[in-house]
Amino acid sequence: MWKMALILFSSPVSADWNIQHHPLSPAEGQSVVVTVQTKGPPFPYQLWLHFQVVNPGQYISLADKAFLTTWRTIPMTDSGLYGDLTANDGILTARLPGTLQKHRRLVRYLVSTNQKISESVEEISEHQTYFVYNGLPDWYGAINPKSSLPSVSEKKRFPSSALNRVPVYHLISKQEWIEATTWRPSGHPSRSANANEYRYSGTLIYDGKVYDHVRFRARGGVWRHAMGKNMWKFNFRKEQPFEAHDHFGNPYSTAWDKLNLGACIQQGQYGLRGEHGMFDALTYRLFNLAGTPAPLTHWVHLRIIDDEQEASDDQSRGDFWGLYLAVENIDKAFIKEHGLAAGNLYKIEHRRPLTRHVGVPFIHSPSEAYQFISSLSRGSQNSQWWQQNTDLEKYYQYRSVVESVRHYDISEGKNYYFYFDGGQNRWITIPWDVDLTWGEHMYGSGKDPFYRAGVFGDRERNIDYQTEMATFQDLLFNEDEMDRLIDDHASIIDPSSDTHSLADADRAMWDYHPIMQSRYSRPRQAGQGRFYFGEETATFEVMVAYLKQFVRKRSKWVNQRLLSDFQKADRPELYAEEIDGRFLVTVTNADSSQTTYQWRIAELRKQDLARGIRGKYEIEGSVIPKQTTMRYELPEKKPGIYRIRARTNDRDGRPGRWSLPTEIVFAPSFP
Repeated sequence: MWKMALILFSSPVSADWNIQHHPLSPAEGQSVVVTVQTKGPPFPYQLWLHFQVVNPGQYISLADKAFLTTWRTIPMTDSGLYGDLTANDGILTARLPGTLQKHRRLVRYLVSTNQKISESVEEISEHQTYFVYNGLPDWYGAINPKSSLPSVSEKKRFPSSALNRVPVYHLISKQEWIEATTWRPSGHPSRSANANEYRYSGTLIYDGKVYDHVRFRARGGVWRHAMGKNMWKFNFRKEQPFEAHDHFGNPYSTAWDKLNLGACIQQGQYGLRGEHGMFDALTYRLFNLAGTPAPLTHWVHLRIIDDEQEASDDQSRGDFWGLYLAVENIDKAFIKEHGLAAGNLYKIEHRRPLTRHVGVPFIHSPSEAYQFISSLSRGSQNSQWWQQNTDLEKYYQYRSVVESVRHYDISEGKNYYFYFDGGQNRWITIPWDVDLTWGEHMYGSGKDPFYRAGVFGDRERNIDYQTEMATFQDLLFNEDEMDRLIDDHASIIDPSSDTHSLADADRAMWDYHPIMQSRYSRPRQAGQGRFYFGEETATFEVMVAYLKQFVRKRSKWVNQRLLSDFQKADRPELYAEEIDGRFLVTVTNADSSQTTYQWRIAELRKQDLARGIRGKYEIEGSVIPKQTTMRYELPEKKPGIYRIRARTNDRDGRPGRWSLPTEIVFAPSFP
């Protein structure tokens, strides 16, 4: 039997020694082997393994006295005994027995050369950690346990296979800190001087990796604690940024310093609760597809361990917290992720720039942002000023999405960032806080600083804007493509194969949660029974149908109001045929006075989440260079689905609307 000493340590091992444990994510009862690959010869004969056990409901933070006093110590040897495979090979080993590994338990460990005690928190905080977990359990919940309808009051089983369709994040912390963050007891107003301080800490686990001593706080502005189910923000240690993955299992190219979690719940007074984060996820995706840098997003299943019990008869208690939307933070990592040139980034709060990143240090920050906003507020700038100071094409793309989804909560000088692109020495707008969208009755007028400054007051600039808007409508914001995009997003959280999906579970957790009707929420923004237009028996499908109907109505509005006078050139009509093995597409309504054509081709791809295949949409296609005649020949028959369009320039050289698409399917050939 191995012995333990209740002591601490003072000398961590050399930084170039490789320390590992196996298995990476042990289950209950599995022993864990810790190994250290040392440098030599000579090799050290003995090291010391110090470990700390953190039980569910008894979280130990860096600030706690227990963090210094609850470590246990065992020797690590290179003797070929007690779990060490080979003697004198420079690999020292210690085994933590299966009896130590309990479900939902956190184990911290550190290897040192010294057995003596040291009370340096800085040294101890450089430890490693693993999380013992037996796997995701099923969850049981009812939509409304007090309903008179059995189908609504009966608890349903939500299988782990459905709950595991999106990344699962575990947060371990103290119950009082969790509740103080998300439900704001009195004395912590959201607009207080320390509202944005990361007051509390915890441990976040994702994909088998443990992020210890992460700081967190509530996220949001005036309604930060209003909805009952509220938003989170996490700040990771510089030594261990967060390695997030998208829905398809692909890691983002840049690690995250901060993690934003949207609550996936609408403000109750707008009557659109139950979209489960679709408004945000779709809107940010539309911005990126249109050419505007915008946060990347993915849904997560959040679980919080702050109690001894994983679940109880009270479905509102336990580890399951439901569906949240991870939103990329707009910061230095964002600039790198989206391939932007070095530049300066400012968050705009009521027309005041707050510096978030300086990549062009020779420009005084934030004085140039104040100067730019001041110039916008004066208005009546000439075309030369607009061309020199703003990336107008990017703004037109941004505005195309703003109008299409009615992202109008930008009129108060907030909910966006300004980015000064040091490569072009011009400004672009980056969207933020897009939840109040997809509804004609949402808050705001949509008159951002560019709009108020008269960016569309000049005829030439207005036509350029209409060209971008028309392209966005023709290629993406239309019934066909948006139905695909909406279905692709909805299938992530509510696949047709799941009888009881993660979206259903999230509704069961939060629609009648006690917090929704308590002193810790606001009646207008929270309230019970507001999911799916207040219909207890309705499902997420009604929200999907609502989104599709909104596209139809809003696209019609855009074409009638914003593009009514745009069509200058005839819209081409296309005919496709195969002649002698060549596939040709021809304009059939050619006009001798309009001889210049622009062609584009796009490959469509169906989303397959299980195989890690992202959907591909027509707007992701490309213009065919040097193709100006009335006929286009496909260069090769590559298997896939393709859409081809053409448009004609008018006598002034300005393009008109894209033609209706010609779709071509090349099936794969088999021997």
